[in-house]
Amino acid sequence: MIRFYYILKLIMRGVRLRPWGGLLTLVSCWFALCQLSVVLYTVNVADRISTMPATSGSIVAYLKDSTPQARITQMEKVLCAMGAVSKVQYIPRQSGLDKMKQWLGAQSPLVEGVDPRILPDAFEITLKREYADKVAVIALSVGKIAGVDDVRYRKGLIGSIAGSFSRIVFGASVLGAIVVICLALVIFLSIRVGIISRKQEIEVMGMLGANYLFIYAPYLIEAGTYGFLGSIAALATTGIGITYLQIHFTSMQAFLRPMDTYQAATVVFFACFCSILGALLAIKRSIDA
Repeated sequence: MIRFYYILKLIMRGVRLRPWGGLLTLVSCWFALCQLSVVLYTVNVADRISTMPATSGSIVAYLKDSTPQARITQMEKVLCAMGAVSKVQYIPRQSGLDKMKQWLGAQSPLVEGVDPRILPDAFEITLKREYADKVAVIALSVGKIAGVDDVRYRKGLIGSIAGSFSRIVFGASVLGAIVVICLALVIFLSIRVGIISRKQEIEVMGMLGANYLFIYAPYLIEAGTYGFLGSIAALATTGIGITYLQIHFTSMQAFLRPMDTYQAATVVFFACFCSILGALLAIKRSIDA
């Protein structure tokens, strides 16, 4: 208990000796971890978009009139056999009208009084994630199947994001690695400066028989505190940004959701891990010197 008290006392002494340095280190951690939080959240949003039926390479194949049921069953088997297809759903004309009423509202003049017999039967085809950016090519193949009258698909910006999921993950991994390295470097430099500024005090404690854990534990705790506080501030900032987008861009609410516990824990873990790692490197450098 006494040793822990002295460790805390040494930490507070270090803060008093370098108040502005500690503040700048904390701000740097916050900024770096904000970027890491945004990177993780971007990957999560892209993953959610890529699994949405309306964006993950969704194709609607309209059938010709009077297509027999046997032919429809055969067409469904052909579509399911395509390597790029993950799901095929047959939508009879009445079900299609019900969906339109659900989307537009039963009182909409576009669907009010519509006879379902004038609508075609259709297949709703969902592509596998890795083929979402090839929806145009696959739509041409679907259109060549006997019995298909027309093929429609919608790509747009959200569809482009869904089709670029693998590239987004790669870019996020590279950017995340850069942020992690920069965070560790910031902590390394801060702890290194702190150790150098108290070099004589450390040498005296060593001559008095203090072990390395007692001498350098304050720096490890200080580094971990930087990482923890910086991650909490970064998560709060990211959460405020997400809430702002949800309020002002209502069309994005389907995939803009608050960060889950797993994402938040990942940010805190990497922040503390990289901070302590940077401190250990600074301590090792001082011992070797």
